[in-house]
Amino acid sequence: MIDYKKVLSKYTTPMFIYDINELDNRINYLKSKLDTNIAYAIKANTFIVKEVEPLVERFEICSPGEFEICNKLNINHNKMVISGVNKDISFIEKLISNYDDILIYTIESLRHFEILNDMSIKYKRDINVLIRITSGNQFGVSEEDCKYILNNLNNKYIHIKGIEFFSGTQKHSLKRIEKEINYLNELVTSLEQEYNIELKEIEYGPGLPIFYFQDDEFNEDEFLNSVNNLLKTIKHKEITLEIGRSIASSCGSYLTSIVDMKTNKNGNFIILDGGINQLVYYGQTMAMRIPHYELIQSTPSTSEDTYNLCGSLCTINDILVKNLTTPKLNINDTFIFKNTGAYSSTEGIALFLTRNLPKVLIYTKNNDIIQIRDELTTIDLNGPLYKGE
Repeated sequence: MIDYKKVLSKYTTPMFIYDINELDNRINYLKSKLDTNIAYAIKANTFIVKEVEPLVERFEICSPGEFEICNKLNINHNKMVISGVNKDISFIEKLISNYDDILIYTIESLRHFEILNDMSIKYKRDINVLIRITSGNQFGVSEEDCKYILNNLNNKYIHIKGIEFFSGTQKHSLKRIEKEINYLNELVTSLEQEYNIELKEIEYGPGLPIFYFQDDEFNEDEFLNSVNNLLKTIKHKEITLEIGRSIASSCGSYLTSIVDMKTNKNGNFIILDGGINQLVYYGQTMAMRIPHYELIQSTPSTSEDTYNLCGSLCTINDILVKNLTTPKLNINDTFIFKNTGAYSSTEGIALFLTRNLPKVLIYTKNNDIIQIRDELTTIDLNGPLYKGE
């Protein structure tokens, strides 16, 4: 367990810290409940990729930047799925020409099919492919386009391994997941019969939910057991679950301290050195829901008061929690917001007001604290650069 007082004695807020012991426990828990392969969607948190690698079968990579992060960390190319809606020709050519051990590419459009087709022929390179089927949004191809691809596949270098399907995150409804799994079963069976092919694999993003707020009630054991039973209805296929939020969320904490306090006719207002540019909770509603948190005080109080926790941005929307009743607060008290391991560090409006980006720490299996990113200024990103000056 992280000793937050020790962390605060060495590092200033705001900051993210990721607990690798919790990360390991979380992945092992998911693997104990789900009889499938797991692909980690690294968009959820790129800072923990190295620690995740030994525990998952694949990484879902959706941009050239994500690939470069994994490449610099020496992630095995055979664990990579090159996904994403914008497959730039130069990026795909770089991969196919330089790396013969990329495991899988996804096809999300007819243009993707053309690019992969042309590049594999140009470099005489075998590639494995998953066709992503759309759920009705901008991702993936329609069933009609999928059939077009199968009808026009005259390239010996492209090997269609299966299909990919993802319809969204934070799915609370087992009925919805059941409907999607039934659809995948029927679609694969139909395609195999119509085209006399074998689709060996289904990669499915179940959108497993994380419950961030204190008023949430959820029996995760029961939920995952039900999901696993539904997945067992898919026969004779290798199933890979694409999971991001559910892997990364619980390992992260975001620390932010009080820098100012004020009271007016609308209540007590706390100004924190963080804000909505750095802290994002999926499902938060006008700051009315209370996330799980801890409070570190240099001088604990026996009395209570009610506060609005605000960030450092010049917008009235920068409120983290409204009407929070806590022990009486003081300057330099620190809030530790839990379950911030997924998306929060990259999903906020990080560049607004040219505030610095927070430092990032890792709490290792050996209970050491390692800084893996220092606090970063954003002046060069937000300031204009004129040539010759």
